[in-house]
Amino acid sequence: MSARPTLPLTEPQERHITVALASLEKQLAQLRQRLRRRARHSRLVRYADPISADEAARLLPVVIEAESRLRRIADDLGLEAQSEPVRGAIIAGLELASIDLYQCRADSGLSGYGAVAPATANYLEREIPKLDEVIQLLLHRVRHREGSG
Repeated sequence: MSARPTLPLTEPQERHITVALASLEKQLAQLRQRLRRRARHSRLVRYADPISADEAARLLPVVIEAESRLRRIADDLGLEAQSEPVRGAIIAGLELASIDLYQCRADSGLSGYGAVAPATANYLEREIPKLDEVIQLLLHRVRHREGSG
């Protein structure tokens, strides 16, 4: 812990404040990005209750002010930045999604939601592994930084 005679914190207090402010900082950054760039619908996700351009214009300065105040507090308290492993988070998310995919197969969990029609079961047994094969390729490339340099 660095010396801060005017604003001292114990190590647990410093950790707690750092975690709380880092969480808020992520939320503000996500909101700022959404205000500047509208979310695009995907095949399975439709974004409801969007923020209009006029509302975004009113909210963005407040978000920027909040981020500025947050940075000032972190600076005044001498808080150190946390390290967040981007590659590790991507890998973990894709691995969990891959596991979830197999729960969509008739013989691996979907039947727990009721009888699966034979044609649907055959389709899922054929197509889920094909999708997972692409996910596994993506995982391999993220893990091994293929194509970088």
